[in-house]
Amino acid sequence: MRAFLRADPDVIMVGEMRDYETAKMGIEASTTGHLVLSTLHTNNAPETIVRLLDMGIDPFAFADSLLCVLAQRLVRSLCSACKEAYHPEKREFDDLVHHYGEKSFSGLNINYGDGFKLYRAKGCPYCNGMGYRGMMGLFELLVATDTSKQMIISRKSIAVIRKSATAEGMHTLLQSGIMKVLKGETDFIEVLSVCIR
Repeated sequence: MRAFLRADPDVIMVGEMRDYETAKMGIEASTTGHLVLSTLHTNNAPETIVRLLDMGIDPFAFADSLLCVLAQRLVRSLCSACKEAYHPEKREFDDLVHHYGEKSFSGLNINYGDGFKLYRAKGCPYCNGMGYRGMMGLFELLVATDTSKQMIISRKSIAVIRKSATAEGMHTLLQSGIMKVLKGETDFIEVLSVCIR
């Protein structure tokens, strides 16, 4: 990191922020006008903030330099050649609504009825009988707003940061996955298997 800074780059990419020294240098570089991109192994976007604070990063410098945190997971895609449409039971629909969040789901204007359908894996020669072919990403983007920056400085908990971020429009990994289920791109079992609440 020190060698990179001597070369005066515009963008610095750090493979992973595993320790305090790397994270501290990354934050210092970002406060001096460099765009710093890095990775960190956490379960979701709000947890990344708390993890860096737990490492000992100065919350004022961190809040000042943070632009956003993107959490991602890979989920298997349903095979486009053989995926099978079906009309789910009301219980399955209610389960989707519950996991998405009833208040947020009502804003999607999707109702249960005879025309409502989901897709499931079937299996064919094209996908070697698996029912899935390829992968797709689920994403959770936490944008650093004035509110979230105040929460970083105040060292708020993951739950409080998550609640505030969702109120400001952040979609969780689980919500991202459920949207792909509703579009027929994957199934709910796959989404649940990779999303940690």
